[in-house]
Amino acid sequence: MRRSLVLLAIVASACGGNTPTTTTGAVGEGAESPVAAVEDLRDLLTSGEFGAASSLAVPNQAALASLAEGATTGQVADAIEHGDSDIAANFWGGFAQGVGEIFTGELTIEDSGTTTESGVEFFLVGVTPEAGVERLIITRDVDGQRIDLFASFGPVLAEQMIAPVELLLGTSSEDSRVTLAALQEVVPSLLVAAADETLSPETVQSLLQLIELITRVG
Repeated sequence: MRRSLVLLAIVASACGGNTPTTTTGAVGEGAESPVAAVEDLRDLLTSGEFGAASSLAVPNQAALASLAEGATTGQVADAIEHGDSDIAANFWGGFAQGVGEIFTGELTIEDSGTTTESGVEFFLVGVTPEAGVERLIITRDVDGQRIDLFASFGPVLAEQMIAPVELLLGTSSEDSRVTLAALQEVVPSLLVAAADETLSPETVQSLLQLIELITRVG
């Protein structure tokens, strides 16, 4: 699997903002195809429509990713139970701030095939800037094609999530149970991320450590 570490560095900007607030909200429709999901995301980010872009993230994944930003277990559990569209909008807003010219210049966006992990099918979309290096954004069919944040950006998220998940494992509450149950659903996505042969051994180890922590309660 190919992926540029440049994109992973860029995504770090989406995980370093203020702890997000959460409100209830219905999840909008996904895109018609993997390529359309990335094209729609690009159009919405370049026009600053982060709220509309929230529907292009797999539901609950932005809430879980907010653990890397310091969100409380209560905030995450509330978003999982009532909708994480606001957090997803914040994620894409941070992504857009760091993405610079990568999404605003000339791009080739094309289908790069599929891969399957633990019975879950993932769709690979190659994004290549003019005279640049191809990056992969990975989608799933969840009532339409949506960006899988953990498959696409797991190498950045993993290191920052290890400590919060360790704390969760030592906590006994309804909020922690809701959050840990949702985390188990992203294990296939993290395994896809860890299969990237361009990653450093240290980054792969962070992904595997996060997977081990999550599955410890499985």
